[in-house]
Amino acid sequence: MAEVELRDVRKSFGPVRVIEGVNLTIADGEFVVFVGPSGGQVDPAADVTLNVVTVETDLLAKIQLGMQSGTEVPDVIFSGDIGTTSQLATRGSNYMMDLTDKVSDAKLAEFYPNANSPCYVNGKLVCLRNDLAHMIVWYDAPLMKELGQTVPKTWEEFAVLGAALGPKGYVLGSAVESSPLISYLVSSGCELGVPVEGAQDTLKIDATSAACVKAATTVDTMVANGSLAKTGPFDPAFVALAKAGKVPLMIGPTWFGEYVIKPTYEFKPGTLAAALPLVWDGQAQPITWSWGGGTYGGYTKTAHPDEVLDLLIWASTDVGVQTDAVTMPAHAASAVAWGAKLKADAYYASADVFDVEVAAAAFSHPGYVSLRVNIEDAIAKTVSAAISGGGKAVDALPALQEELVNLAKLNKYQVQ
Repeated sequence: MAEVELRDVRKSFGPVRVIEGVNLTIADGEFVVFVGPSGGQVDPAADVTLNVVTVETDLLAKIQLGMQSGTEVPDVIFSGDIGTTSQLATRGSNYMMDLTDKVSDAKLAEFYPNANSPCYVNGKLVCLRNDLAHMIVWYDAPLMKELGQTVPKTWEEFAVLGAALGPKGYVLGSAVESSPLISYLVSSGCELGVPVEGAQDTLKIDATSAACVKAATTVDTMVANGSLAKTGPFDPAFVALAKAGKVPLMIGPTWFGEYVIKPTYEFKPGTLAAALPLVWDGQAQPITWSWGGGTYGGYTKTAHPDEVLDLLIWASTDVGVQTDAVTMPAHAASAVAWGAKLKADAYYASADVFDVEVAAAAFSHPGYVSLRVNIEDAIAKTVSAAISGGGKAVDALPALQEELVNLAKLNKYQVQ
């Protein structure tokens, strides 16, 4: 989930005010393009056309058509799908501006660790991250206490908790929703499409490794005892369980508490708490996947490269803008300002939810990158489908391997 909310935005280039009092909300799943003549003079009274495209293929097609015709190519884009970046950074599309030598190391250091991993394509920085969406542990503190259970710190403890609560009708998450399922697998070091450093358009795919098998076996065990549901977290059946107090704990992204558990699952005030991502026994630290996080990119052939760069940096790092963002900013100083309201929110069981989100950011998987391969779709087609049909995740790993390799080759990747 990636949402952006701008209120009363103003921007000047020198003495020229180019944006005055703009209000804009970009909802989850929307792709926003600011369209204007690339060679036009900067005019504070100029009209700005906002084109909201809700289908990813439309965004790519519109940009590619604009580039072919030489008209209406957006100077700056925001996308809630990190896959857009790699699609627009190929030799064929060549939309994304190379920011590698334009954004200083000092400025990049202002972001959380690995926050901009989705913005590197073949070693080049081509975008800046707007918000984070890494996975953490969400739990109902009073319910866990009532059940006589402690919050797990390891995946092994998570499985033990499932064995204790699953037979009693409690669930600890979904076994079929793609993003959580990917999170379970990669947490153990399972490589489902990791760019090979120093090798152009080359991915490491090994979905049948011992690490993948270990995680998939844990999923199968928890499905069998009922602690991982065969429904997604947004399905009515799962929502009903949550409302009935049958979901004491689950793995979810940073935005899940505010935008799913609070309004949809209707956890009572003073019950929801957060904990760090789980670690496998023997691991030095957790590895946590992400579920969302938008990016800003610029047009490589823009007539206003300096202004575009300034806008990209301003949009992603201006504390004044990001303080009122909808989801956790990727820029650390902005996130601290943004998190003040979370710390003061009496809805949560404790004031440390934001502190947990910050600490967990250090464990964000560096392999959460922009690819021309949709790993979520591959998981849904193979592993999720197998589990939904009564099969096992571990038995579906060879099919996942084949699907990922075929998709990678189709999208002109080399595979190791």
